[in-house]
Amino acid sequence: MTGLFLTGEKIGLRAVRLEDAGLLAGWMNDDQVTYFMFTGQRPIAPWQVLEDLRRQLESPAHTLFMVEDRATGVAIGSAGLYDIHQTARKAEFRVLLGAKEFWNKGYGTEVTELLTFYGFDRLNLNKVWLGVTAENVGAVRAYQKAGFKSEGRLRQELYRNGRYYDAIRMSILREEYDSGLASDHARRFGANP
Repeated sequence: MTGLFLTGEKIGLRAVRLEDAGLLAGWMNDDQVTYFMFTGQRPIAPWQVLEDLRRQLESPAHTLFMVEDRATGVAIGSAGLYDIHQTARKAEFRVLLGAKEFWNKGYGTEVTELLTFYGFDRLNLNKVWLGVTAENVGAVRAYQKAGFKSEGRLRQELYRNGRYYDAIRMSILREEYDSGLASDHARRFGANP
């Protein structure tokens, strides 16, 4: 568990490494993990994930992390801020919790909070946004607990599992973050002098 960049109570975030490609490919090919996601539409090989990782890691518009369980040091997922826009000061949040034994235990909420803290505290963003399948109730609840608000519904946005799903666009603005969560997150996630 060395090399953690940010830590929460349950999780730590470290830089994605190229050798993580096999683990990521396994999660991306798991029907349960990707049930509500566009990821999983086609099989993906570790070499393809490796190529994607190389491109993403070379781009200053993306910041990617592996999510580790602090108690065990085991990688349980990945998360990041994508398409970081320097002028508009916004980024898209994405997360993939692949280790199913960690589902429904608060890990999704904490990784969302930790990356929101990172986006506002370290990157000086004004907005962090995400898209989520409307029927992924657990994810929507985690995002709401982390301070995200619904911006709107995209009808029949995703085709998966033999049907169309609506997507919800959610976001949190700096003014909302500063007035409600910033001091708590600074206490929980900030560096201790």
